[in-house]
Amino acid sequence: MTLPLVEQQSHKKDVGVYRRTAVIVLIVAALVGLFRILWELRVLVIDVLLAITVASAIAPVAEKLERSKVPRIATVLLAYVTVALFYAGVFWALAVPLKEQSLLLAEQIPEFSERIKDAWGNLLGLLGDKAALLQLHATDFREPAMSLARKTLDATAGFMGLAVNGVLILFLAAYFVAEAQQIWASLLLWVPPPHRPRIAALIVPLGAKMGGYVRGQMLVSTAVACFFGLAFTAIGLKYGLVLGLVAGVLNLIPYVGSLFATIIALFVASTQSLVVVGLTFLVFTIEQFAETNFIVPHLLGRQVDMHPLVVMFAILIGGSLAGGVGALAAVPLAGAILLLLNEFYVKPINNLPLAVTVMDADVPAPAAVATEPEAKTAGTDQQT
Repeated sequence: MTLPLVEQQSHKKDVGVYRRTAVIVLIVAALVGLFRILWELRVLVIDVLLAITVASAIAPVAEKLERSKVPRIATVLLAYVTVALFYAGVFWALAVPLKEQSLLLAEQIPEFSERIKDAWGNLLGLLGDKAALLQLHATDFREPAMSLARKTLDATAGFMGLAVNGVLILFLAAYFVAEAQQIWASLLLWVPPPHRPRIAALIVPLGAKMGGYVRGQMLVSTAVACFFGLAFTAIGLKYGLVLGLVAGVLNLIPYVGSLFATIIALFVASTQSLVVVGLTFLVFTIEQFAETNFIVPHLLGRQVDMHPLVVMFAILIGGSLAGGVGALAAVPLAGAILLLLNEFYVKPINNLPLAVTVMDADVPAPAAVATEPEAKTAGTDQQT
C-alpha cells in the first residue's frame, strides 16, 4: 500500500529536516570537542603560534639570502646567534653595576636594620598599652614562610617550563623557515584544487601580518628603552641608561620588561635615597600608562595593521586566558584571524574586490602543487 503523494513529500521533508539537524548537532559537537582538545593543549598551540610568528619574521630575509645561495638554515642560525650575542652583551654590561650596587647594599644592611628596629620601637612606645597587639612571635611567620616556599618552587618550575618552551619555539621556527616550501606544498594537497590558488595567495599576507608583530615589538622595545633610559637619568638614578636598555631588551613580552627593569631600578635607588625610590616608582607608573595607552597600541598596531583598541584587547584577553605567553601570542593570532575574516566574510558579503590575488603569492612550491592536476591533464592530451 503506497502513501499519498502529499504524505510522501511531507515524509521526505521531515527526513531532510532530521538529517540537517543531525548534521548541525554533529558539527557543533565536533567543534566543541576540538575546542576542548585545543584548550587542553593550549601551551603547545601557543608554542606553535609563536614559532610561526618568529618564522614569519625571519622568512623574508631567508628568501632574499637564498637567492644568493645562502641556505635557509644558515640564515636562521645567524639570526639566533646575533640575538644571543646582543642579549649577552646587555647582561654583561649590567653585571658590573649590579655587582657594585649589591656590595653597597650589603654594606648598608646593618644600618637599615637599625633604622627599622628604632622605628619599630618608637611605634610600640607610641601605642603604649596597645603595643601587645603588634607583638610578633615565631609562629606568626610559619604559614607565610611555607607559602613563600611553595610559591618559590612553583616559580622555579615555571621558569624551567618557560625555558623548555623557548627551546621548542626556536626549534620549530627554524624548521618552519628551512622547510617552508615543502610544508606549504604538503598542506595545500588537503585543499580542493579549485581553491588552491586563493589559499596559496594568502600565505604571504598572513606571513607579513604575523611577522609584523615581531617588527612592531622591536619598535615598542626601542621606545621603552629610550623612555626609561632618559627618565632614570633625569631623576639622577645611577646606571639609568643601562637599566633603560635592559627594560627594552626584556620587553619582547609586553610590560614584563618594564616591570623587571623597575624592580632592578628600585633596588639600585634604595642605595641612594627615599626620594629617588619615590621618583623611580613614579617613572614606572607613568611609563605603564604610556605603554598601555599609546606605545603598544600605536607602534604595534601599525605593524600588524590593527586598531590600537583591538591590540590592547587582544593582549588583555590573551593574558587573562594564558598568562604572559598568551599575551605574547594574542596579537599575531588576532591579526591572522582578522585577515581571514576580512577575505572570506567581510568582502564577499559586501561584494568588495579581493585584495589577495594569485599574482600576490610568491610561493613557488605551493603554486606547483596547485597546477599539478592541470599538468597531468595536459600531458594526457598530448599523448592522445
